[in-house]
Amino acid sequence: MLVGVPVLFSLEPRSRVEELYDFRGELGELVDVYNSGRVAVVLGLRRMGKSSLVRSFLNSYGIPHVMIDVRRIIINEGRVSVRGFFNELSRALGDFLERNEDFRGRLVRYLSRIRGVSVSLSPPSVSLSWGRANRVPLTELLNAINEVAEDLGRKVVLAIDEAQELRGIGLSIPTLVAYIYDNLGSVVTIITGSQVGLMYDVLGLYEPDSPLYGRVVKEIRLKRLSREQSIEFLRLGFSEAGVNVSNEEIERAADLLDGIIGWLTYYGWYRVHGGLSLEEILDIASKQEVEELRRFLTKSRAEDRYKVILKTVAERPRKWSEIKRAVEAREGAEIDSHNFTKLLEHLVKLSILEKANDEYIIPDPVLRHGINKYL
Repeated sequence: MLVGVPVLFSLEPRSRVEELYDFRGELGELVDVYNSGRVAVVLGLRRMGKSSLVRSFLNSYGIPHVMIDVRRIIINEGRVSVRGFFNELSRALGDFLERNEDFRGRLVRYLSRIRGVSVSLSPPSVSLSWGRANRVPLTELLNAINEVAEDLGRKVVLAIDEAQELRGIGLSIPTLVAYIYDNLGSVVTIITGSQVGLMYDVLGLYEPDSPLYGRVVKEIRLKRLSREQSIEFLRLGFSEAGVNVSNEEIERAADLLDGIIGWLTYYGWYRVHGGLSLEEILDIASKQEVEELRRFLTKSRAEDRYKVILKTVAERPRKWSEIKRAVEAREGAEIDSHNFTKLLEHLVKLSILEKANDEYIIPDPVLRHGINKYL
């Protein structure tokens, strides 16, 4: 008989608070941001539950929201573009009208007055023009949402998931967020980002010339589970599924997957659903990660240098000088220190590397395993 997949091991993003595991502190921080009407930036590695946290918060607390999922743009368009952004915003606004009947009538009247906006109620849908000549002014859209929210005594969340991917499309996220912050008291902004360094580049939180500089922005950083929490999570999930797994295997999985809840979930799902061993599951996940990494590397003129850097750091934590010597040994020539440092900094911004105690590490254990074995 096929065993049902438990909630804890579901591979779908969580949508309710009761489906989350140990995010009480982060949920409390989001509640505080929402009540204060400010800005939250949710940061963390991939597979640490950022999207699940935000979606569960919004759904479980019944908060009206417009959710822009930048990954959906990439899936639908092949890349992030202005057209893709406005198509995703159109979808998100249509969902908002469908979910929030109290907003619907008033907001439709406001939106129908804005140049480049077409609205339908059967079913609720919104179409936004995106061409240069007739592009919808975002400020007017947001003003309309804010005014209706004020009339109703509500607050609306504008959520942008994986916002770092919007770089380079001509849309200034800091300017947009600063405009909301300064002018729209009934709109709260929540932004998530996996690539922590790039998020700082995108938002310019500490740059004096950034529109967001000096404003109150709450950073919510997701942490790895402790070893004890990882073991408890796996035991609860296997118990929920009615599957017996030895304590020894659970502890090995906790050690190998290093507290990243997405990988713990992935292991639990495959262990329950497919009956695969820990080693087989780690191998499948590692190959996926390395293939994604290769797509990034092949676009870079420094592909060979990046590979040497990553394989050197995957062996064990390394200092700057050790990594540089490894690259020079591979090339048989001295390389410029400034250019080399820029390569490391770029990998850190992408969250592929982290720097801790003057050493560089690969923080994702599955990616580290994959680089050692398959890159």
